[in-house]
Amino acid sequence: MRQPNHQKKSIIFKVSFLLILTLSFGSCVSHPYIQPDQEIVLYPEEYYIPENVIWENVSENHDIEYFKFINPDFPIIYHVVKINLEDENLQIEAFPGSSDIPSLFKSQRTLAFAQKTDCVVAINASPFCGKSGKWDLAAKLGSLRQIVGIHIVNGEQLSPPNPRYAALSFTRNENGWEAKVIKSQTQQAFENSDYAFGGFYVILENGEEQPFKAANHDSRSAAGISSDGKYLFVLTVEGENPLKSEGLSFQQCAKVLKKLGCSDALEFDGGGSTQLCINEKSVLSYPNLRYQANSFGFR
Repeated sequence: MRQPNHQKKSIIFKVSFLLILTLSFGSCVSHPYIQPDQEIVLYPEEYYIPENVIWENVSENHDIEYFKFINPDFPIIYHVVKINLEDENLQIEAFPGSSDIPSLFKSQRTLAFAQKTDCVVAINASPFCGKSGKWDLAAKLGSLRQIVGIHIVNGEQLSPPNPRYAALSFTRNENGWEAKVIKSQTQQAFENSDYAFGGFYVILENGEEQPFKAANHDSRSAAGISSDGKYLFVLTVEGENPLKSEGLSFQQCAKVLKKLGCSDALEFDGGGSTQLCINEKSVLSYPNLRYQANSFGFR
C-alpha cells in the first residue's frame, strides 16, 4: 500500500531534522586521539604556531584586538582575542547574571548573550550537565542546564566550586581588572573575586606547559594571561568540520598561548560548546546551535 504524500513529507522532514541536529551538535565528528610523543612528530609546531601575528582592532572604545590563524596547507583554524585589562572603562558581563535563576535553568546561546549585552567579545565557559545531573543526550540537545563548577557575578556566587577543575577569576582594581587562573576551585580561592568562571584544566602554569596522558584534537575554548598580567588572551579553536580544521589538543593550545606571551592558561568547555563572538557575531565558520550553560564577555 502506498503511503499518502503528507506521511512521506513528514518522514522526510523528521529524518532531515535529525540529520541537521546530528551535524549541528557535532555528534558524528571524529577527532585524532594520539599519544603526546606521537603528536610532536605528526603535528610539528610550524603547522599551528604562527611566525607573525598581525592584530586587528575590533573596538572603538577599548584596546581589544583579534587575530585569525589559518594554515592553507593543513586543516587548522583558530581565533584569538587580546584584551587590555588595564582599562578602567572595560566592563564584564555574564550569563547567568542573577541569583534569581535556579540551579537548573533554561540556558541561552553565547551568540544570543552577546547580542543582548552588546559585548565586543563573548565566549562560552563552564562544563555543564542536564536535569539528570549527567552529560547525556538530553543535556547535549536540550536547553536545561546545571553549571558544573564556579560561577560568580558581581561578587555573588551563583554556582559552587568544583575542586577537580580550574577557573578564571577577575577582581576590579584601580588599574582596571586583575585576572588570575585558579588551578583548583575552592571556596577560599574566590574570596575576593568579583567574577569567576569555571573551566576544565590548567594547561599553562608559570610559563610551563602542563602534561596530559593523551593528545585529543577537538574544538577548544581557552584563556590565558600575559606574564605581566596586563592582557587576557581568549583562544577559540574550530574542530566541528575536520576537513577544514581538525582542532587542537590541550598541549597545542598551551603552546599557542605561550607563543603569544601567556604565562598561565586554562581550558573552558570545548567540543560542540565552543563559541566566540566578536561585535555580536560568531567568528566560527560553521553554525553552532548548542545552548551553552554560561557565557561571559567584555563591553
